Amino acid sequence: MKPPRFWDGFWYYMHLMQKGIVGKRIVTIGGGTGGFTVNRGLHSYPVLPTAICTVFDSGGSSGMLRDEFGSLPQGDIRRCLIALADDKDDTLREMFQYRFQNGHTPTALSDHSLGNLLLLAAEKTWGPIEGIRRVSRMLGLHGQVLPISIDNAHLCAELSDGSTIVGETEIDLRPLDDERLVRRVWLEPSAVICREASEAIINADIIVLGPGDIYSSIIPNLLVDGTAEALRQSKAKVVYVANLMTKWSETRNFALPDFLKALLAYDIGREKFDAVLVNTAPIPEDLLPLYAQKDKSTPVVFKPSLGRTLSRYTKDIIADNFLSKTGLEQKLVRHDSGKLAKRIIEL
Repeated sequence: MKPPRFWDGFWYYMHLMQKGIVGKRIVTIGGGTGGFTVNRGLHSYPVLPTAICTVFDSGGSSGMLRDEFGSLPQGDIRRCLIALADDKDDTLREMFQYRFQNGHTPTALSDHSLGNLLLLAAEKTWGPIEGIRRVSRMLGLHGQVLPISIDNAHLCAELSDGSTIVGETEIDLRPLDDERLVRRVWLEPSAVICREASEAIINADIIVLGPGDIYSSIIPNLLVDGTAEALRQSKAKVVYVANLMTKWSETRNFALPDFLKALLAYDIGREKFDAVLVNTAPIPEDLLPLYAQKDKSTPVVFKPSLGRTLSRYTKDIIADNFLSKTGLEQKLVRHDSGKLAKRIIEL
């Protein structure tokens, strides 16, 4: 007879306790679906996760509310709140992601998500940090979600032809016939890290960057004044989760070492990463034409022969099959949140 689930969980908890895993502080830094994926996996472990989100979005519902109300862009904060909430049947996710539509007639609510509006109301009532904290308590959050900064700054980029573009969306969603590459990015005006995010980084046991868009989701956090200093003060292991696919507007023709090199061109508080998690499973052949046709994406391939090159940028390489079977069934190339969390916890 199989033991009850409670005892399965109890003995597993005791095992993690003996391993010194219980109560470890794990900080994720980034945005987009990558932030959701990693934090959703960490939700299953008795650790203390903190999701630090980029707040420089300029498009969609977040961008509209930012322009109209001067609020923090809520998109990445919303995703991480859902990831760390106790939402086994995806009810919260579906509700928070719900976007108001009214047929062909635009309204004041058109294209806004319920989660963004709730976060806007909380910010206007209690302020940005306390507003997120109150919503977190309402959702019974396992962990905490923080903005990297509460300053109003815009992401800027210099392209390979010397031109400058302003706005995260303008950088991220450039058309597929735009052949220009991103040379560097910066913030205008400058932004300062919020105290809570700085303290979380300094006191972390593990800090995870990625997966996500290099120039529009991850590096913007490194541009915030005080982030590099907090990373230098931290004794945490700094880990990078490598992307599965390239992106035309940001990482066209990038090989795996190029991602690490691009990140280390900015200040992560040390000379190289402590570890990089890379996928070894091949992308199914039937999905390659779909991604090539949609946005000219190509797989980020890991080969053992890259080990010597990668050693310039990371102390350790954790290579494994990180593909999500559920994602592949939906014709999507996604990381498996459980597999990522397991290997991060093992660090």
